[in-house]
Amino acid sequence: MAVLISLSLSFLHRLSLYFQLTKPRLSIVVVFSAVMGALVAGLSDIWQFLWLILGGYALTGSANAANQIWERESDALMERTRHRPLPMGLLSVMEATIFTFILFVIAVLLLFKLRWGVALLGIIAWVLYVFAYTPLKRHGVIAVVVGAVAGALPPVIGYWAVRDQVTSTLAALFLLQFAWQFPHFWVIAWLARADYEKAHFRMLPFPAQRLRENAWAIGMAILLLPTLSLLLIPFLPWRLWLWTFVLGVVVTAFAGYQLWLTSQKAMRYLLLSLTAYLILLYLGLWLLI
Repeated sequence: MAVLISLSLSFLHRLSLYFQLTKPRLSIVVVFSAVMGALVAGLSDIWQFLWLILGGYALTGSANAANQIWERESDALMERTRHRPLPMGLLSVMEATIFTFILFVIAVLLLFKLRWGVALLGIIAWVLYVFAYTPLKRHGVIAVVVGAVAGALPPVIGYWAVRDQVTSTLAALFLLQFAWQFPHFWVIAWLARADYEKAHFRMLPFPAQRLRENAWAIGMAILLLPTLSLLLIPFLPWRLWLWTFVLGVVVTAFAGYQLWLTSQKAMRYLLLSLTAYLILLYLGLWLLI
């Protein structure tokens, strides 16, 4: 009995290590935006919902695992990532690679059940994240631009799984999430700037020591959210653009105060507010469509 318990615990521990490779918190946010894109498009089929969740998580988890394989040496240098399975030597590169490949194949097959175009968009997002965004993190803001494109595709994938039409709503989903990526990336880079310097990641628009300039850049990026909402007036029902505009104004006002403080605590609050903005944005678009 003791042997069986020991083997079971060892197996569960092994599973938890593979689960960590998927970066669960990040993957859940990505899958949430894909599901909300599908709901905005009118999702009603339970099987579509299931394939989207499972395929979306498998694809995102595979991309995150590939990212950790690529950055395992950098992760070992940073306090926030040095306890991950690969830097700690708890999993081998070969094990992580096999896991990544299996997840990727499962993801493509599941997304293909929705529509071949959905699977293709998923592959494009995966390639951008793994082979463009990840290596570009040492080369400046271009990484954020590429990452923003990859990060804006999940709601498009969700929408396309239900309606294979290019509509103004689909374009709005992409543009709003694309714009949101910039302050989101930069606030994370601000909070992790000491670690990022150790790994030679250059994500902020200005050198990490120039806090005031980076604060202004983040503020301007957040201000783009309500501005973009105004530009969408001719293309969206008034309820939708008004909701996006009001949310953008609120998060911009909150950001102005937090950026004036320029403290780590204030930036954590700002990161939470940006996450809340995204959640409320999609819930509003779904309920008001």
